Amino acid sequence: MLLLVMCLAGLMAAGQVRFSSLEAVWAYADAHSIDIRSAHVNEELAALGAKSARGRLLPVVTANGAFTDNVRIQQTLVPAKLFNPAAPEGVYTEASFGRRYIYTGNVVAQLDLLNLSSWFSLKAARLQECITSIEVEQTKKDLYGQLADSYFSSLLLQEAEKLAEENVTATNGLYATALNKYKEGLISEPVLNTALINKRKAEQSLQTAQQQMLLQLNNLRILLQLPDSIVLSPATVPADSVTGTMAFVPDPSTQLAQQQLLLAKNSWQASKAAYAPVLSAVYQFSTQVAADDFLQFGNSNTMPQQYWGLRLSVPLFSGGSRKYEVARSKKIYDLRQQQYEAIRLQSSIAQDNLLLARNSAASSWQQSAHILALYRSNDAHAARKMEEGLLSLEERLKVYSDLLTYQETYLHTLNDYFIQQYRLLLQQTNFK
Repeated sequence: MLLLVMCLAGLMAAGQVRFSSLEAVWAYADAHSIDIRSAHVNEELAALGAKSARGRLLPVVTANGAFTDNVRIQQTLVPAKLFNPAAPEGVYTEASFGRRYIYTGNVVAQLDLLNLSSWFSLKAARLQECITSIEVEQTKKDLYGQLADSYFSSLLLQEAEKLAEENVTATNGLYATALNKYKEGLISEPVLNTALINKRKAEQSLQTAQQQMLLQLNNLRILLQLPDSIVLSPATVPADSVTGTMAFVPDPSTQLAQQQLLLAKNSWQASKAAYAPVLSAVYQFSTQVAADDFLQFGNSNTMPQQYWGLRLSVPLFSGGSRKYEVARSKKIYDLRQQQYEAIRLQSSIAQDNLLLARNSAASSWQQSAHILALYRSNDAHAARKMEEGLLSLEERLKVYSDLLTYQETYLHTLNDYFIQQYRLLLQQTNFK
């Protein structure tokens, strides 16, 4: 039987993943989350796009080859005097010029010496690469926030479950005492019912906390795409001191707005650069081989050609589309600038509010924890007095009811503290 129990426990443990801290949950998400993987793939694609834009600045070299079989060479009319000076005027002779097999090959190279569009395209690709990197950080921050919410909710439910277990034990004892006193005729039925109500409420609270705990663990499984069950190591409520200042890392949303502003400015400048001319250097080497026999070059003619030059392209008129594109990109740039200033101001104020809310929540939780300890002390004192016969069961139940009522307040302040704590933790975490 012992061996069977050990085997079953091993099988159950094999299908479980244990997390001892929020950082461990985040580390698992970094390695397994499809959202983070997708963001990294987009980052790699943007890096390839930047390399492709840099490649467009290099010269373009093209090699061409052709083969022609002149099955029948067209006849050409030639004055007869070219072949016979004694021939009369106006007499023409049919003659064929050229050879049947023609082999042609050439190499053409072109390099843009002045092309502003290519440079702005390269800058846009680099900005897009930076944007995708920041989007990875934003994706992590959003996912980390959801994971932290579920994780701290689980910690809160652990605390609620612990309190509920204590309440079940206490109410069972009170109800047993009340039942004995009721049988002896020492208390009335309403007092017995009050003890029973407290017992049922404690059992209901315990069941609710356990069910909510399973729900939060399943939420973690969904966020982590984890098929196995999750077990959280028993955690104590972290003690914390109220501080006045905190170090915040740059907000990805502010950085993203800044890069989008730079991208909009680049697009506006690129639209204006469409009026600029394009100067290119061109080089070509070509050769032609003519022969009468297929792939026989013993009696062939080779005719090479080589040149280089400069080519200037000046855009003169394109139906006015460039003018409208410049106006459109300028409006987008102005909008992005306003959005960036608004997000930067909002982020700065939000950080101040977050620090104030966190300090307030920490102070409130510390005070409620101290008050809860006092309620527990009063309850223990009332229990001793009742055992000594100095306190009635009705008064004992009232003291315990006050403890149950304040437990709700304590859990509420603890929940608020957890929320502000993980929000602050997100602002202090570097997602790179």
